[in-house]
Amino acid sequence: MADSSIPLANQIIQGRPIAVALDDDQERRLQSLVKETTMIDLHQHPMVKPEDPNQFLEYLRGDSYAWGYEAVRHGGFTAVGTANVYRGMANTDEMSFIRFKDLIDEIRMMLSDIGLHDEVVRVSNADEIEYAKRNGKVGFLPTVEHLAIGNESKRVDELYDSGIRVAGLTYRRKNYIGDGHLERNDGGLSTFGIEVVQRMNELGMVVDLSHASFRTAMDAIEFSEAPVAFSHDGSYTLGQQQGGGEYAAGRLRRDEELIACAQKGGIVGVTVQPSVISSWGSTLSIDLLLDHYDYMVNLLGIDHVAIGTDSSIDVRSSGFIRGVESPAQGKNIIRGLISRGYSDVDIIKITGGNALAFFRRVMGG
Repeated sequence: MADSSIPLANQIIQGRPIAVALDDDQERRLQSLVKETTMIDLHQHPMVKPEDPNQFLEYLRGDSYAWGYEAVRHGGFTAVGTANVYRGMANTDEMSFIRFKDLIDEIRMMLSDIGLHDEVVRVSNADEIEYAKRNGKVGFLPTVEHLAIGNESKRVDELYDSGIRVAGLTYRRKNYIGDGHLERNDGGLSTFGIEVVQRMNELGMVVDLSHASFRTAMDAIEFSEAPVAFSHDGSYTLGQQQGGGEYAAGRLRRDEELIACAQKGGIVGVTVQPSVISSWGSTLSIDLLLDHYDYMVNLLGIDHVAIGTDSSIDVRSSGFIRGVESPAQGKNIIRGLISRGYSDVDIIKITGGNALAFFRRVMGG
């Protein structure tokens, strides 16, 4: 349990307006799809943050955290990738340089808390996610924002042994593996990075390229023997049309990368972060998010697109996409896809079926 002296954000906020209006037939489809789909978020931050953002650092330095099981369930998700990283921010102001020990501590604290809740299970592959669906459980799939291993390749095995099944190679800055998405000189994947990718392949750990530079991503796609993921991204081409700023330009993925990923059997999760798909500090219509789904499906085909919200449980007065501000609003993605004319079969693929198939390709099971 989290430190009760620090008030935390509400996991569910009642009375939010409906993000996407549907007619009666579409509402019935929605209810049916919520029951049928095994809804998966490739990249989410389910740690519940403090009500007061100024207390976040104090909270991170504590010995326990709260996790958003209620929000995840309310949002309709069967399983979420947990994107562990935040505890590392207690000792650095640059997420690229978090300490490995802090990362491992956060993962272990989360897994310990999961063990206290009968309605939650740790999941490690597609079969376990489907088990969670059949039994009405919330599945937490341990993942990390980035590896944070320094130059010690044995730490990949330590992360795997700690339950990690999806891992980013880099964050914003350069590390021993390769370059992050905001590095000024794009040097691509290092020799050490190639070895790391190969070890991840051997273990059945998904190589996540969401924060990799262009050349690092393209190198990783080439050298990986297994399909890879852009777990929480948007389209560069579309983003520039939507008014993407400098940060967005660095995070958005170019068609060449996306196509190379799909051709290798990979998957692309569409993020809800406005700072990625448009610009910092803006509040956007859910239509802009749905535009990215449409773009990805048209570019890559229906079988390579998934949910990767990068959402978190906090209090924000601005800087979000209306209707998907929190994991608790995940069903609005289904609403949006219905409104855009997607069939039930295709919605089931996007919201979870494609992720299950991808996990089987990489992890087995």
